[in-house]
Amino acid sequence: MERPRIVTTSWDDGDRRDLRLAEILRGRAIRGTFYVPIDPYRSPALSHSELRALSSEGFEIGAHGYSHKHLWKLSSQELAEEITPCKPILEDILGTEVRMFCYPRGRYDANAIRTVKEAGYAGARTVRMLATRPGFDPFEMPTTVQVVPNPRFSYAKNVARAGKMEGLQVFLAQMTELGNWVELGKKLFDSVLQDGGIWHLWGHSWEIDELGLWNDLEEILDYVCKREGVTYIPNCELIPFSSAQTAEHTNRIGAL
Repeated sequence: MERPRIVTTSWDDGDRRDLRLAEILRGRAIRGTFYVPIDPYRSPALSHSELRALSSEGFEIGAHGYSHKHLWKLSSQELAEEITPCKPILEDILGTEVRMFCYPRGRYDANAIRTVKEAGYAGARTVRMLATRPGFDPFEMPTTVQVVPNPRFSYAKNVARAGKMEGLQVFLAQMTELGNWVELGKKLFDSVLQDGGIWHLWGHSWEIDELGLWNDLEEILDYVCKREGVTYIPNCELIPFSSAQTAEHTNRIGAL
């Protein structure tokens, strides 16, 4: 069976500059997920009507905490306050199901994961980078490349914190490209084209704007868009490619 080749994107914080992002993605037929905190910590933030418009255009809206607070080492009560209300509040705004959560600043622990599961989400995105393989934990969804010029030591810390062999292998294989996120993204997309996998671009529209990265973003999106044999989906549609879904499918086959 041919391995899937998938492109997804995700964008954090709910800044109103996400509307420019959506326009760029829309023009290239690339879908994505916008993760928004309930109590905006950036201004101007996306309005409720703008969130509904994005959702109606096929973009996914996911939760990003109530107040964008770090979830690592919070008490059970604090976790419940930051995670649990987001899903029903966003669903009331959008009139549609909210399936995904994104850990603010990528900080979380086992208690945060448990609370996200108990709140009824299907999965949660992290900030682990350099990943292209399916078979991930749906509540620790990784990414491939961030839209920002990260120094090499940031990738090294990211790989060390994740503790995944895949990240270390990519880090060593792509050492010369780590200083240029656009070229790194192209190389990793080429590997997905060749071997199958998931190419996941993420970032913040406010950071893209402040660092003047719009042209770079358009360059990488032009490179990956409208490719034959590539599927373009939001984050929630990655769940069937997670380890949990793979194991469930295997168990069903074994029971036949």
